[in-house]
Amino acid sequence: ALLAEQERAWAAIRAGAHIYVCGDGRFMAPAVRETLIAIHGAMEGASHEHSSAWLEQMIEQGRYHQDVFGFGK
Repeated sequence: ALLAEQERAWAAIRAGAHIYVCGDGRFMAPAVRETLIAIHGAMEGASHEHSSAWLEQMIEQGRYHQDVFGFGK
């Protein structure tokens, strides 16, 4: 669903939106991160490496928040 709404999501992010991810940390959270990296790459014409760095900046700026469970086991 996030990828299907990538233009709206990207517009919100560009406008300063914060991202909140809550739920499964084993499968869902990594999928959300990869989807955001893909959206950044598509919208900015950036490499995976550059888009990954962008997401790290979002985390450092306090604009990407996670409350996840289910790691390990």
